[in-house]
Amino acid sequence: MKTVNWQAGRRTFALALLLTACLAPGASASALVGYSTSGTIDGTGVTGTPVISFSSTSSGTFNAPSDFSLGDFHVSALADGQATTYTDTPFHITLTVNQVNGAAPEPNQTPVTLSGVLNGTVSGPDQSTVVAKFDPTSTPVFLTGSAANTLSVFDNPLSLVPSTTNGGQTSAQAFLNNEVSAPPPLGGGTEVPEPASVVLFSTVVGGLALRRRVRSENRQHA
Repeated sequence: MKTVNWQAGRRTFALALLLTACLAPGASASALVGYSTSGTIDGTGVTGTPVISFSSTSSGTFNAPSDFSLGDFHVSALADGQATTYTDTPFHITLTVNQVNGAAPEPNQTPVTLSGVLNGTVSGPDQSTVVAKFDPTSTPVFLTGSAANTLSVFDNPLSLVPSTTNGGQTSAQAFLNNEVSAPPPLGGGTEVPEPASVVLFSTVVGGLALRRRVRSENRQHA
């Protein structure tokens, strides 16, 4: 009888360890990301000569999780006395992940797009009150291979400098966090149990252990 109880306890403990491993959350892991971007600025909401453009990144790399450059907003000079006003002018920046650790990821849920609007006025060659405000609801989450990526923009809104500062270029920065997915549960499914289920399982295992202990003590005192 003791041998049977010991074997049952060992099986229960092994099952608990296996379930814990399957339910463990994903972990952030370093990954070398090769990427490119493209950006567009709509012509709507512009009063005057359009002077703001977006310079894309054709081939960039960074070691995620990390900040990285989406590209640059560029403000061109106007003549003295001239001004251009932007009022809720939409812009869109598209990110494509080309490689992860030197290989094309599969699956690859890029390209993904960040959107926002421009507001403010560019006056002459050396004045700008224009800010680029990213829409927080457009911040995407996407898969590249086994990693779930979260793309965020923390410098928001972004003030755009005039042509006399840094050549009129303002870098748009983003942050990419990648979290490697936990291994799938037994049977090849993808469903992850709810936290309440985990608590219930732990309670049941603890109750069984306590029940066996009480029975053992009762036999010893009998």
